[in-house]
Amino acid sequence: MNWTAKWITGYAKVDADSKVAPYFFKKDIFIKGAVDHASMYATALGLYCIYINGEKITDRFLTPGYTEYFRRVQYQEYDVTKMLTPGRQKLTAELADGWYTGRLGLCNKENMWGKKRALMAELHITYTDGSIEVFPTDESWLVSTEGPRRNASFFDGEVFDANRSSYSIEESLMKPAKVYIGALPETIVPDTGAPVLLHERVKPKRIWKNSEDETLIDFGRNMSGIIEIGPFEGKQGQRITVRHAEVVMDDKLYTLNLRTAKQRIEYIAREGIQTYHPEFTTMGFQYAAVTGLDVAAENIAAIEIFSDMEEIGEFSCSDERLNKFQQNVKTSLKANFVDIPTDCPQRDERCGWTGDIAVFAPTAAFNMDVSKFMNKWLRDVALVQESLGNGCVPSIVPSNAFTKHRLNNYWAWIYQWNDAVWGDAAVLVPWAVYQAYGDINVLKNQYESMKAWVEYEHRSSLKGRKKLIWDTGILKLGDWLAPGENAGQWKAKAKWTSTAYFANSAHILSKTAEILGNSKDAEKYKKLYAEVCEAFRNEFIGADGHITNGFQSIYVLALVFRMLTPEQEKLCINDLVADVRAHDNHLATGFAGTDKLLFALSDFGRTDVAYDLLMQTSFPSWLYPVTCGATSTWERWDSLTPDGKVNEVDDGPKGMVSFNHYAYGAAASWLYTRMCGLQMTKPGYKEFKLAPMPGGGITWASINRKTAYGEIKSCWNIEGDIFKLTFTVPEQTKAILVGFDGSESVYEPGNYAVEWKMIKRRKK
Repeated sequence: MNWTAKWITGYAKVDADSKVAPYFFKKDIFIKGAVDHASMYATALGLYCIYINGEKITDRFLTPGYTEYFRRVQYQEYDVTKMLTPGRQKLTAELADGWYTGRLGLCNKENMWGKKRALMAELHITYTDGSIEVFPTDESWLVSTEGPRRNASFFDGEVFDANRSSYSIEESLMKPAKVYIGALPETIVPDTGAPVLLHERVKPKRIWKNSEDETLIDFGRNMSGIIEIGPFEGKQGQRITVRHAEVVMDDKLYTLNLRTAKQRIEYIAREGIQTYHPEFTTMGFQYAAVTGLDVAAENIAAIEIFSDMEEIGEFSCSDERLNKFQQNVKTSLKANFVDIPTDCPQRDERCGWTGDIAVFAPTAAFNMDVSKFMNKWLRDVALVQESLGNGCVPSIVPSNAFTKHRLNNYWAWIYQWNDAVWGDAAVLVPWAVYQAYGDINVLKNQYESMKAWVEYEHRSSLKGRKKLIWDTGILKLGDWLAPGENAGQWKAKAKWTSTAYFANSAHILSKTAEILGNSKDAEKYKKLYAEVCEAFRNEFIGADGHITNGFQSIYVLALVFRMLTPEQEKLCINDLVADVRAHDNHLATGFAGTDKLLFALSDFGRTDVAYDLLMQTSFPSWLYPVTCGATSTWERWDSLTPDGKVNEVDDGPKGMVSFNHYAYGAAASWLYTRMCGLQMTKPGYKEFKLAPMPGGGITWASINRKTAYGEIKSCWNIEGDIFKLTFTVPEQTKAILVGFDGSESVYEPGNYAVEWKMIKRRKK
């Protein structure tokens, strides 16, 4: 698009929500005749809302989205034909900090990207007589900070004074907009992501008063969203405060885990009937505390916010605890897919941590169509690598990669920390998206990014004590958040886990090169994978064939990434089982191994142990949070103690207790691909296997997955010693059914039912 508009801003030297209210812009225009078609194009450094005659032009939220701002910013196009009539019309816009100038975690600094917010928009009108008129943003627009929205911040919330009207601000309080003259993105690109929308309205599950005369509300589940108050009969000057939190403890909101985030809205009412919800913030919460309003189920609701993605996968089984776990996985997926894949929706962080999505991508891609969402984010991964120039993938994307060089900002340098698992998102995420949907374009678009990361790993592995053993770097997080250990112990495992992930990424890259027809690279990275595996064996396998100083996660990675000889694999699976048994059938894995733990066991003949782990209900386990009433997946295995208290024992960074993280929910993929046995053998499920693995006392399990070819359905149930399986093979696909004895049968499109006799499995 060829823009004629100018970037416009206000008069403060530095825009920061803590000091400068959102900008309000206004422009009166005259429509000279009947309108055939009209489009509004808009973008911002910050977050914008545009209105025509007081009506918001879109149902989208948090536009224009979050990108690697120095490299690109998105613009949106809206059809506003039906909103315009001949005569005088009023264009208005609000501009808030958002990610651009607002406070950002990890550092909690304002103005990480720039000092000034800015808006650029154009209204294009085609009249019925064929003439065209364009109304761009420029100095003819007026600007003020005297609108009703007094503050708007992701972490802190909003302050809104309903006694101030945006649409009747006195002319004396407005000035001609100022043309923005600061640094601009290299490109302005069409929006390609999944729009952030307001979704389900959630009514209170319970309302009660506490001893401090606050009205407490339980909305029944943890979520990312906002609270809407109203309609209610207000009095002028009536001040309503709403605070948000994930947990109630001792009959009060627990907010210590929010760290510096206030998660608070303040609303100053006008006289009469009114309704309000914030526009430029989201909260992570299940509970709210309200003062200043007589709360009833009719005048308050929570509204869930996440990117627009179709739900395409379903799982259920005979155990309601596992069904609840699956539900929690979906809840945390939605809560953390708000334009970028975040770590959590509540505390003063909410960053695009690469490690979380690296392990969770296959689970996300089964449950929802995340293709547009991930393709948009992956483009920023590639851009930040280009910006850094060395292939490094920061632990957070978008990352401020240029800021270190342009603004000499220490915290921006911190944002460039990198490590295995986290950086491997550059390889693991596009591979997961390709596998799930079969679109080769994601591999084509990301190939140079994938290759640059593996080359970065390769160079890093040559700097250490032993060739191809990756034991250098800034973070070296190792087996992050492994239970029963501290940060020092997690990091001490880094050379094991980093080397294993390096090998895996080289292997995936070799397969990607082969798919893309790059035989030279395919052979190169296949050889590199073999060499890293050999180096791993030489460094970490003792003379007795066992991994020295082994731990659960490295047993898992060595097995799943196929880094060992057949003889070593036999010893490794036995060591893994022994370790699980030594932990009384509990897991001891952190970020590096948890998502693959069940797979390592079932794929190497110990499905019985996998079920022993899966069905465990005491800490640490996947079902422990379920027994504690969790409605989402947690960051830490023991975020809550059985008596309902938040676990404040600090074995890592302070305040790291989130009740809405999706990383450990990645294990749900095992439910789909092993318990139900749905495994794609050709990308996008053009061909798939059904190889169910019953156990754990589960008497039936069902799975549905929408694909480009139709819906795959599979359901098994056990009656006595008979295993019954019904399944549907969509058109243009075929299924390979794997029996308990390993035999394979091919099925063309259609509906089928088979029966097998159960095989008694060993357990020891």
